[in-house]
Formats: sequence, C-alpha cells, structure tokens
Amino acid sequence: MILDTKDFEHHGHRYRLYIAYKEQVTEPELFHPLYFLDPSMQFDVMIQNNNESDGAAILYVGIGYPEGVDVQAARTRDYTIPAEGAEYEGGGGAEAFYDFIATQVKPWVESAYAIDTGKQTLAGHSYGGHFVLYTLFNHGNAFQNYVSASPSIWWGDGILVPEGDLVLDKDINLLSLIIGEYEEKVHPENGESDRERIERINADPRLRTRNLAMRLIGNEQRCSFSFLPGRRHGGVPKDYAKIANIIAGQQPQADGL
Repeated sequence: MILDTKDFEHHGHRYRLYIAYKEQVTEPELFHPLYFLDPSMQFDVMIQNNNESDGAAILYVGIGYPEGVDVQAARTRDYTIPAEGAEYEGGGGAEAFYDFIATQVKPWVESAYAIDTGKQTLAGHSYGGHFVLYTLFNHGNAFQNYVSASPSIWWGDGILVPEGDLVLDKDINLLSLIIGEYEEKVHPENGESDRERIERINADPRLRTRNLAMRLIGNEQRCSFSFLPGRRHGGVPKDYAKIANIIAGQQPQADGL
C-alpha cells in the first residue's frame, strides 16, 4: 500500500489528507475514491479492509488534521450543523467544512490522481456520520455513495433530517446507514450520559437511525440499513470499514431492515 499526505489551510484552520492506494501492476484503471472522516482513529481499519481482489481499485482519502490540532474540538466544529443550546456549543461548521472539501480537497485529488468521478464515496462514523447525512441532504450530487455509521442524529434534537417525504438526489447510487445493537439500547457498562442519550433517542423516533432508514426505504429510495448485533458505539467502525470498502468498490450489498 502506497501512503501519502497533503496539508491544507482553510479559513484559518489546518487540515491534512491521509492518502493510500495499492500500486497497480496490471493495466492501470481509474480509482474509485473513498473519502472518509476521522482518519486519526480509522485510517488503519479502513485500508486493512481493502478488497480489491473482488472490486475496483480504491483511492483512500482520509480528511483529517495535522499534529498540534485539537482533533476532538475540530471534528465537533467541522462535522456538525448549527444548533441552539449549551450542549451544542463548539459545533455548527458543517457548511464551511463542506466548502473546504468541495473547493480544495476534491479538485486537488482529481488533479493528482486518475479517479472515476462517477464512483465517489463519502463515509463517516458518529459526528462523521452526521456530516455525511448533512452533505447528502444539502449537497447530494457531490458524491454518488454515502456511508453513514452511528450518525449523531440527536444533535440539535434532530434538526438535521428534513420533515416530510425524503427523496434522494437522482445521481445518488446508495445511502448506507449502519448502527450497533447497543446504540438503540443500554449496555450494562454504559455511563450515565450514554444511558440518558440512548433513552432520549428511543423516546423520539426522529432521532433514530432505524427510523430514518424506514422512511427512505418505505419511500423506495436507494438506501440500505445494517444492524450490528453486539456492537457498541466504539465497535461499529470495524464493520463500517468493511461496508465502506464494499460500496466504494461497487460490490453488491443486501438491503433490508
């Protein structure tokens, strides 16, 4: 696997791309770019689940931060939408972060690598899953595939998800929604804050990932839903990475609730 990095600055904030791809020993083909968030935590698990023997060549583009950046504060700022309340202070920069991806990241990637611009995937977990859905609902034609794992739909009491019938952009191939079993129910080892959040999510259908999937699939939209038995929030990326690789490589995936 060939590894590389590229640094950027956008509106005074510093970013770093973490890039990986396999050298093509046969006749080169266009890469399917897999853009994903939180590479500081998920870069290794994402590339370890590479399955090019069964699919297309994937260009991994982890959109993260260089050393010296407070990653937790930065991802809260960048991955979330504006919301009222003390709980949501420090967030709200999703549109500015999307602008960075649209105006700097994607143009640079397209100039530096031979990619198939009709086979682009955006993937994220937790706050990253929140940003994936934000992009889907507000800039749907930016990518063809969206993988949203454990999305923080609860942020802002569910204001991320539009009301009424949900219709995906015509150019979207697939939205994959993923949750772990213990993101819908309390695990014996959950702390008090986790218990309160799960109880709040279960009390309001608008905050549940499963409910979003049901709305989309019920409206005959191109959505798949993966439920991961036994998984807590922190264990979901193991399976999320596998699913993201399958989708980015254009392998078939079963749908259903």
